[in-house]
Amino acid sequence: MGSVFRAFQAGYQRIAIVDGYFGNAPSVWHKEILFALSHGVEVSGAASIGALRAAEMCKFGMVGIGRIFRLFRSGVWTDDDEVAVSHGPQELKFCPASEVMANIRFTLRRLRRLGLISKAVQIELTRRLKARHFSERTREELAAQATQLLGAQPAADLMADFEREYVDIKLQDAQALIRHLRYGAMPAHAKSWSFPATVHWLQQFERDLGDIPPLQ
Repeated sequence: MGSVFRAFQAGYQRIAIVDGYFGNAPSVWHKEILFALSHGVEVSGAASIGALRAAEMCKFGMVGIGRIFRLFRSGVWTDDDEVAVSHGPQELKFCPASEVMANIRFTLRRLRRLGLISKAVQIELTRRLKARHFSERTREELAAQATQLLGAQPAADLMADFEREYVDIKLQDAQALIRHLRYGAMPAHAKSWSFPATVHWLQQFERDLGDIPPLQ
């Protein structure tokens, strides 16, 4: 929360959101996105919280990129936990400690399309992992559920296939967003709304801009 506002204050005209904090820290706020959009700044999003915010804010002019964004915008996906992941601190380069449900879904679908698992197995494993808290969705948990469902050796084969054919849809969508920033033109948007920048609104973001890199 506050990074989009501070990036606008630093002079950026194109701001992209991919991932971010939630839970123990306030997430990027809808109102700061609206504030930037109201000043003609392009705000785009993909992959994770960027896709969530874009699905929520596209009618106000935010640009959504990628398959995850489209799934949320269409209403096929509605749960934030589809893109949530547990991870380590900055000192450990935010190393993930769990699997993203979106990646599990796309990888199991790929295995089914390749004929490596049946549709029934795809559906059941997806159901079982979806029923777990996002922090418990690990490859070890997937292997345990596959073992219960299929037996030890078929589960080992499935996990080998899962590793080899892994689909990181969050990464793919983030890369698509980078390509949009590099090659896509800023979209024209006819704004039919206004943003009231109240004193309270401004005061809550009065802090150092040190985390925003200078314009080149």
